[in-house]
Amino acid sequence: MATEKAERTRARERLLGYRMGPGLLAVAAVEGELSSAGRLVQLSPEHLTMSLSKPTALRPGQTANVVLGLGAQRTSLRAEVTNVHVPGPEAPPELSLRFVAPLLAQARHIVSMLEGWRDKGQLETPHSSPIWKERITRADRIGRIFEALTARRCRGMARVASGDVELTAALYDKYDGRVSWEANGVLPSGPFALEVFGYSSVLHFLVEHTSYEDGLWSVALPRELVRYRHRRLRRAPAWGGCAAHFAHPLWPQVRVERELMDISYEGLSFATQPGEDLMYPGLVLPEVTVGLPGKEPVRVRAEVRNIIGTSLGRRCGLRVEPLNEEEGARWRLLVEEQSHPNTRVKGPWNQGTWELFERSGYFRLSGKSPADFERMQAEYRDAHERLEDHPRLGYRVVRPMPGGESVEASLSWLKPYSGSWLGHQLARQQPRNEKLRSTARDALRDVYLRGFEPAQIDPEVKWFLAYCEANVRWVKFTAFDFAEWYQHTGQACMVPFRFMEADARREWSMPEGFSLGAPTQAERAELFERLKAARPEAYREALDLVPERFDLAELKRQWSEAKLTRERDVLVARKDGRALAVGVMETAHAGLNLFNVLNGLRIIPLVDEASAEGQEAMLALLAGAAEWYRARGLDVFVHYVETEHTGYTEQARLVDLGEGRIWILSTQLLPDFIEHLCEATTPRGDM
Repeated sequence: MATEKAERTRARERLLGYRMGPGLLAVAAVEGELSSAGRLVQLSPEHLTMSLSKPTALRPGQTANVVLGLGAQRTSLRAEVTNVHVPGPEAPPELSLRFVAPLLAQARHIVSMLEGWRDKGQLETPHSSPIWKERITRADRIGRIFEALTARRCRGMARVASGDVELTAALYDKYDGRVSWEANGVLPSGPFALEVFGYSSVLHFLVEHTSYEDGLWSVALPRELVRYRHRRLRRAPAWGGCAAHFAHPLWPQVRVERELMDISYEGLSFATQPGEDLMYPGLVLPEVTVGLPGKEPVRVRAEVRNIIGTSLGRRCGLRVEPLNEEEGARWRLLVEEQSHPNTRVKGPWNQGTWELFERSGYFRLSGKSPADFERMQAEYRDAHERLEDHPRLGYRVVRPMPGGESVEASLSWLKPYSGSWLGHQLARQQPRNEKLRSTARDALRDVYLRGFEPAQIDPEVKWFLAYCEANVRWVKFTAFDFAEWYQHTGQACMVPFRFMEADARREWSMPEGFSLGAPTQAERAELFERLKAARPEAYREALDLVPERFDLAELKRQWSEAKLTRERDVLVARKDGRALAVGVMETAHAGLNLFNVLNGLRIIPLVDEASAEGQEAMLALLAGAAEWYRARGLDVFVHYVETEHTGYTEQARLVDLGEGRIWILSTQLLPDFIEHLCEATTPRGDM
């Protein structure tokens, strides 16, 4: 127990304050100890660690006076020994002490010394390992990236021997394959490394040669980019006077009130004056209030993760955690309002969204007409009112028009499987009598980002999916291209299908000699073997077509708590006692999807699908599904036709709603996809 406590203490001390650089010979000494002077290893206003030349008689719990610094910078502080540690067999011992009730003036003195050493480059630079590294070599993709970077005038940094030079991406010439930069200084002819700051990552490449003309520095497009990402969740610029307020935990008379620079679900940052605020890495803040002027603030716990020097001064980065579940819900709302000011999730948007569906042509997709949906409006309103209080199961993102309840764009999100989120019901159209305030790409980017980022913090999320029309140019350019780039990794896939609709009300006949029933244990095992052989792992995992989650038990419980229905059932088509095909039927609460995407039948043949008995077995499953859906009060259901031989669908008189792709993406790829989405939706010349 004592060993565990010592390890925890040592682990926290390793995070506190700053480690001295190898060129800094700062000295500390313990008064009254012979040969107690040592090299300062780590320092903060609440503790220090020093490397001793000889063993010490001091032990944890003992107190001593510590003399810190040299000459005019000397100061003496009362301290308690927390640890005596020998890093290695031949390494000198390290003595760690915690200051006992240090005075405010002493704390400011320590911070002053640290800042002076920092300015001279004598402190160790904190090491930050990227969580994602990717080499990009496709010429077309590199071109897309730089076209977007210049359209957004992204910042960059030239790492040159004479000192870093700040850059702004200014011009992209796709014909000559060159990028031009505005520079706050002079660039060498080459070579040097250049970094560009994208939406949520940093791009690195090597510049071989530069040319200067008309005030711009021109470089050739690189053959290779390396993309690094250091955070799982991006931080968005804060606005509207959003600020953090707290009392310093060690010196309560120090009150800190700072406007935020940026914010995310897991952290925030603000500009700091370290000597005034007494901020240092590892400092734990038991309670910080964050909010907008005139609104009730949110309470969070925080820890200082880093203090970074920028051209505008010091930036303090905090990792935060809401104090409780209620504060957590309010924190998410604040973060989303700051991150996505043009969109809304909660509010009276049912009528506005329905009108958007009407005028955008959404109700005319797949040969439908607005009249086909009239009876579903009440169901749609009821379902989305139920989701209002259960955002962990689904939500609707809207981009409102200014000054009213009209909606310019909408995209809905659902959690229909245990670890998967579904994006669906995308519509966008701006009324003609409204002054154009943005492009279609702006609106699409806003609703997509607002949808993806909240789902990203679901602790269970592993996959994102969508049922996409196969021949929409914009969908191909964004979703399909990205999935193709990563299909070889197993973290993305696209499965083609035809979307067909069946009338559950009409009379269905069962092919002669066939019977339907629940699967036996052996038939279930054969089903999973067939799925494993015929479908990618991403498909099976994302759709819960795996033994451990096949019954959707936990998901159905979550939906039931929200007073929403979700079902899955299985039928086996048999002839002469032999199983020939399996049908998996699903349904979701009425009104959640207006095209019945989640009220569908998926068929897995167990024999040759082109054979006569294979075709009849699939026809039998359609008849059984019609009865199953009719018993649940549904007039129609859909069939995802994933087979090559589709003669049975003609016999069943199904209505063809079009060709599609099931698009599936691992959450591991989501930050990169969001970056790609931003690049693809940046307004610029025609593609």
